[in-house]
Amino acid sequence: MEKLFREWLEETTKLSESSIGKYIRAIRAITKDMLAEGVIDKDLYNVTSSIEFDSMKKDITSNKCFNLKDTKGNRMYSVAMNHYSEFLKSR
Repeated sequence: MEKLFREWLEETTKLSESSIGKYIRAIRAITKDMLAEGVIDKDLYNVTSSIEFDSMKKDITSNKCFNLKDTKGNRMYSVAMNHYSEFLKSR
């Protein structure tokens, strides 16, 4: 899914290659952190259902660790998840 997400970002947004790379890495970082926190139980790139992802996203955005990192990162992590959610809905 990571490759398909990258292609979708390239084709449907006007984001720079740098921003696309940051969002791709952000989903990986969120997965790593939230697996470690016990908030999720699988890699976000293995989620293919927008309904399932949006449910996981609610749990993630309720997590203090995530919110601290997201604030420090100028909301890049939440924006990356918003893009991933839209990508899944478009499939």
